[in-house]
Amino acid sequence: MHQTDRDVVIQAIKENLWPHYAFQSEIREKGPKVLVKGDGAILWDIEGREYIDGHSILWVVNVGHGRKEIVQAMAQQGEKISYASLFGGYSNEPAGLLAKKLAEITPGDLWVSFLVSGGSEAVEAAIKIARQYQMLMGFPQRFKIIARKESYHGATLGALSCTGLRVYRTSFEPLLPGFVHVPPPYCYRCEFQLEYPSCNIQCVKAIEEAILWEGPKTVAAVIAEPVMSAAGALVPPPEYFPRLREICDHYGVLLIIDEVLNAFGRTGKMFAIERYGIVPDIMTLAKALSGGYAPIGAAVVRKEIFEAFQDYMMMHGITYGGHPLSCVAALKNIEIMERENLPQRGEEMGRELGKLLEPLKKHKMVGDIRGIGLHYALEYVLDKNTKARIPGDQRVAARVEELCWKKGLYLCRASVDKTYIAPPLVVTNDQLQRIVEILDQSISEVEREIFS
Repeated sequence: MHQTDRDVVIQAIKENLWPHYAFQSEIREKGPKVLVKGDGAILWDIEGREYIDGHSILWVVNVGHGRKEIVQAMAQQGEKISYASLFGGYSNEPAGLLAKKLAEITPGDLWVSFLVSGGSEAVEAAIKIARQYQMLMGFPQRFKIIARKESYHGATLGALSCTGLRVYRTSFEPLLPGFVHVPPPYCYRCEFQLEYPSCNIQCVKAIEEAILWEGPKTVAAVIAEPVMSAAGALVPPPEYFPRLREICDHYGVLLIIDEVLNAFGRTGKMFAIERYGIVPDIMTLAKALSGGYAPIGAAVVRKEIFEAFQDYMMMHGITYGGHPLSCVAALKNIEIMERENLPQRGEEMGRELGKLLEPLKKHKMVGDIRGIGLHYALEYVLDKNTKARIPGDQRVAARVEELCWKKGLYLCRASVDKTYIAPPLVVTNDQLQRIVEILDQSISEVEREIFS
């Protein structure tokens, strides 16, 4: 890029572009990190510097960057028709074919897709479907949604009301009524001060207790991520979801499984809930549904739920839901995943990543390393014995991320005390080793500052 063009872009970002989850002052002082090219698990910035993508940008680009066949499929569709709405009985060919494909590959009798533009919208749709379904079934008082502390379900108002991370909620309170939060399966920091397996999965019992406390006739659904991502790759015990399915069935409560960050090979399965052998009533999808090549999301529901709406209009719609170009991108993305068996690759490379990360426990501030597939996280602490949290104003994870960037590793979405590692499923062994080497070096530097 010509120097003048580069300067114009950087100045425009500093002055005219509102960043997401970032401090404007830091961007103006240090300059924005502008990505311009990607190939496989490698990225290049506007300065021509090369990075390993250690986070699939945002748990999104599972098939890797630079997949020309996805771009070509979108271009071919654009030459036919670039936009057609799903409103009022109208539709388009790619939307129908994508819905059919999702019915084929999602677990059990998940059958019908409500297509939207992204993950937050998928959760919004799932909440509305659950509430209207309960009303149609003769339970108009069933409107409450039970979610979990430490969960992340999105940034729009309904999805944010589900979200159980305080830092995202406080600026926008009061949020929507009818959302109840219970302890998560956070074994490293068990809210009940119990240990698995003698705990008898008290965290799932807490959901039943919340249903009973709120009144079963007032609860529409429970929403849960199979692996809690923003909380730091929290993988629940194997009994957790089978018991949750039993609880929901017993009380007539729908089970919404939020796979927005988990699906399409990230955990070593096409869908993370497959590890637990249950079928949700509604599954939300986005992010890697198109591999990041176009914005799209979906709420996929069981056939019996859809049947209840046959004589009733679903009072919801999204202008860009089922966008033809996005649907074509998603179809080609899924084709690649199946052809190259990328979920299995995610499983295999995930085992390698786990082995490589294990030695990082040598660091004083690395309290826990956890994950599954290519979905891992490190949690930092002041003291390993007490698990004392590092004060938020020290921004430890952000400092680690910044050092990684300078050394050639892209790790986005650092929280206060957690680093997430989730490279594309096409990552190589050499790239995994380099990811961990850079992370090791960066943690060492931050650690010296904290404990010196």
